[in-house]
Amino acid sequence: MNNTEKFFLSRYLKHPKRSLLRFSFVFMVLGIVLSVGILSAGLNLFEGYERALKSVLLDSFAHINVYSTGADYINSSELQSALTRLGNEPEIKSVSPVVSYSAMAYHEDKVRGAMLKGYLPDGANRFPFEDYVREGSTNLMNGYGIIGFYLAKELGLGIGDTLRVVYPQLDRLSPMGLHSSERRFIVSGLYHSGFYEFDRSIVICTVKDAQAMLFINNQVSHIEIRLKNKYISAADRISQKYDFILGDGLGAYPWTEINPSLFRLITMEKWLIFIIFSFLVLIAGINVISAVSALIYDKINEIAVLKTLGAPPKTIKRIMNYQISLVCTLSIIVGQLFGTLLSYLITKQSFYQLKGEVYFIDRIEIHVTPLNLFAVFLVASLLVTLCIRIPLRQIDRLQIMDLLRKP
Repeated sequence: MNNTEKFFLSRYLKHPKRSLLRFSFVFMVLGIVLSVGILSAGLNLFEGYERALKSVLLDSFAHINVYSTGADYINSSELQSALTRLGNEPEIKSVSPVVSYSAMAYHEDKVRGAMLKGYLPDGANRFPFEDYVREGSTNLMNGYGIIGFYLAKELGLGIGDTLRVVYPQLDRLSPMGLHSSERRFIVSGLYHSGFYEFDRSIVICTVKDAQAMLFINNQVSHIEIRLKNKYISAADRISQKYDFILGDGLGAYPWTEINPSLFRLITMEKWLIFIIFSFLVLIAGINVISAVSALIYDKINEIAVLKTLGAPPKTIKRIMNYQISLVCTLSIIVGQLFGTLLSYLITKQSFYQLKGEVYFIDRIEIHVTPLNLFAVFLVASLLVTLCIRIPLRQIDRLQIMDLLRKP
């Protein structure tokens, strides 16, 4: 930056209102702030949705499931052997033997599909997502059950009511047809994680009650392993190690195999939304081109004087570029702040909430990351810089005599 450029930039900084109060400049600033704000808000909300969904899924599903490779259930000797072998592994947060199967839940004349999950009620082996029990007790006792919030809502159940669960025993035929196993549970708690599929189907009971419905003794469906937070992302590698530790007869399967494409799809959608919303900044760039063209016309006398004094077109373009770029950069920063505020207000509004049956979760969340802030700032800056340079090119074609003749 030479002395001429420094002089004009310092003059502009001392009296910025001369340019900012122009009609074209006001609309340029508003266009940038609104477009960057919408882009930032969309990215913040989608990032919040992605993280909320991942958090709920990782809390609802086990990080690693251990199943029998040669039978439907894991018998007591295999269970004890597995618990002993996995007992000293440093990555494990909790190990829970589980009896799990699909059943039918009904109350009065209403029937819904349900997923029955039986956990051990004592000590460290209590069911691992008890933090999501929003109402009632988290204690598991025989004859009592914790059911999903939406399941209770659809069946018209509350704390203390009786839920009937039916499991058709397809392998138990009688002269009267299929024999169904039925059990009654007193509702002791309501489970509400925000993950709609669990909240509308889950019924949590003790292992003993679940085994009684299946007519099995000392057997479990599988073993749920939950890892410490820093090891969750390495579940694939850790499950391979557990496969080797458990030996033949049992297999370990990581949570990524439940729905491997879901998170990749969400991440792809997030950046597609980012690309689409970036076109709003490009549209706002039209105002930038218009504002710069108007500024060149208003400053035509100053441009003529500078050219007469021997200032090259490159210096004149830099002077104007510095002034406009400073305003645009501040507008982008204000736009990002506006986008953060806008996305925060959206999470607090009560007019619209996500539909769990469509979006998996039923709440709107926001998450601001340095990467997203940098991506928005970088894209907006590049697009605005391009729009500034386009009209500045006409300065090269301006001749001194033509400038002096203009009134």
